[in-house]
Order: sequence, then C-alpha cells, then structure tokens
Amino acid sequence: MQSLLGQFYNRIKGSQEDIASEGLVYILNQSLECRKAINQIVKANTNLKFSDLTYKTQNVGRDLERPDISGKDEEGKEVLIIEAKFWASLTSNQPNGYLKRLKDNTVLIFLVPTLRTRTVFEEVKNRILEEYINNDVDYNSDDLTIIIKPSQKHVFIKSWNEVLSMLRSKIEQANNITLLSDLNQIIGLCETIDQNSFQPIKDEDLSPRIPKNIVSYYHIVDKVVDELKNRNVEISIKGLVKTPQRYGYHRYFKTEKFGLNLALKLDLWEKYSDTPFWLSIQEIKERWTKTEELGYSLESLCAKSHHVLVDESNYLFVSLKPKLYVTEDIVIKDLANQIESILEVITKSR
Repeated sequence: MQSLLGQFYNRIKGSQEDIASEGLVYILNQSLECRKAINQIVKANTNLKFSDLTYKTQNVGRDLERPDISGKDEEGKEVLIIEAKFWASLTSNQPNGYLKRLKDNTVLIFLVPTLRTRTVFEEVKNRILEEYINNDVDYNSDDLTIIIKPSQKHVFIKSWNEVLSMLRSKIEQANNITLLSDLNQIIGLCETIDQNSFQPIKDEDLSPRIPKNIVSYYHIVDKVVDELKNRNVEISIKGLVKTPQRYGYHRYFKTEKFGLNLALKLDLWEKYSDTPFWLSIQEIKERWTKTEELGYSLESLCAKSHHVLVDESNYLFVSLKPKLYVTEDIVIKDLANQIESILEVITKSR
C-alpha cells in the first residue's frame, strides 16, 4: 500500500521500528475496538484474558531494558510487551531480559515481517532454552508459540501484516474514517520498509541455478537485438554501446523514428511485472526523448494487451513476457516478434 509516510521512510532519522511502534500505540490508545483485537490475539494464542489495557512506548525497566510497547492492565500491572522488529537483529535483552521483567501470566509478542516469523521464532526459542530448564518450556513450531510453564509467561511471533490487517478490519467496521487513514499510513510504512530492506538469505537463494539463469538473460538480450537486426535493415546499432547498469543490462538500437533499449531490468522485474525483459522507447527528434504522443500510444497498446507500461523519468518501459518451457531460440524469436509488433503499432499511430 502506498502512503505518504512510506514514501519518506528513508528520510526518517532514528529507528524505523520506533516510528511504527509509536504509530501503533497511537492507534491502540485511540480505538477500543483495536485494543480488544489485540486481546483477542492474546487469548487465541495463550488463553489468557486481559482487561482493557493502556499502552505506551519505550517504558524503561530497572535493568535499562526498553521494550517498544508496554501494555498495563487497570491495576497498573504490565501484562503485555510488544517488541517491534523489521530486519534488525535481536538485542541482548531479547527475549530473556523482557521475560525477567514480566510477572506471572503475562505475554511477550514479537511483531516481525512475514518472511521473518520462522527465523525469529527459532532464535527466540533457542535463547529461552539457554536460560530456562528444558522441562519448564513448551513450544509449538507450527503456531510459533512458547510458554514457560511454572510462571505461565507466554511468547509468540506475529507478522505485522496479520496484526495490522486485523486492526484495519476493526476500524473499518467502526467506520472511523480518520483513524483508518492514520492506520493506512503505518501499513504503508511497514510495507515500504519490507520491500526496501535486505531479505534474509535462504538455502535455495544460493543455488547456482539462479546466477545461471540471470547470465542466460544477458545473452538473450544480445541475441534478440541480433535477431531484430537480421530481420529488419532499418534497425541500427551504429554509435550505440552495450551498457551494464546498476539494475541490469541495456542494449540500445534505433530505427529512423525511434530510439529503443532492450533491457534486463531487475528493479522493474521486482516492482511491476513478472519478467526481467523490458523495452524502452523514445522518439528521435533533436535527441531521444519521451513525448506525450508516444505515451498515449503505449498506454493504448498496453490497455489492450498483456504488456505493462512503466513511466520512469525520461523513459517509457514496456514489459516483454518470455515464452515459458520452450527452448532458447523460441524465446528469442518470440521476444523479437513482440518488439516488432510494438514498433508497428506506435509507427502507425504517428
């Protein structure tokens, strides 16, 4: 979800977890429905029933531990701690320093990105098992829950997405438009941090199949341009060079009217469409340039086809979907066909 807060997340000074925590506490303190929702999550995972809690952030303890969010019941007892995490590591106080701080029949929740729920659970579980006698600890790897039996202290892991989605549902039911807008800002911030943060490396990420595929995509870009040159004498690469860039590889070519760039664009692949191959098109006037007329033509083309159009600075990029489960020569010919079809459409529209 796009949000104003999300747009400026990388300009926020200090901890992004602190911003998200402050925002979440604001929502909870403004909405009884949302506070009840947190209690429902607690009951579903621990069978503990809490009264209406009061929340605050950065409540420093005797040993200088400083959980992100602290929830106290009507008698002033701290019964719930919520630790907000994105991709930062656990600190030395987490979780055992917080568990020492909590009294019996209390809960510690870690809020983390969806992709991190399993890894945080394993790390939290291992740290608890280092501190407590094994027979005193029960854990459920499916539900991501841990209980220290003698004291009935509960720990469980939840994703930001799951919790914030539940709160949004409660606010929508209450028809609180203003608070819903505030919550959407937090959701947008969390999603943006997720999308722009380092993702933990998994075993399958290290497979040699991944670099082999990407290297082959570089070769396909070159071979498609060669195929176009062989088909069409009007296509030229004279004076144009192959260009590796931060997010991929670019091959420039041109016709009499258009400057083109067949690119391996990893950033567009990540954000906009399931393909690494993108074609940028500019009109050749005094220099290569993006024009309104060209934009209208490409918008019309993409509206009637499977192509996706991305306006990136001075460039208009059109997605090219490769054929699946076929040999390389078929992929190359099909991508060349797609480019020729696009050229035909925009040439007729001039």
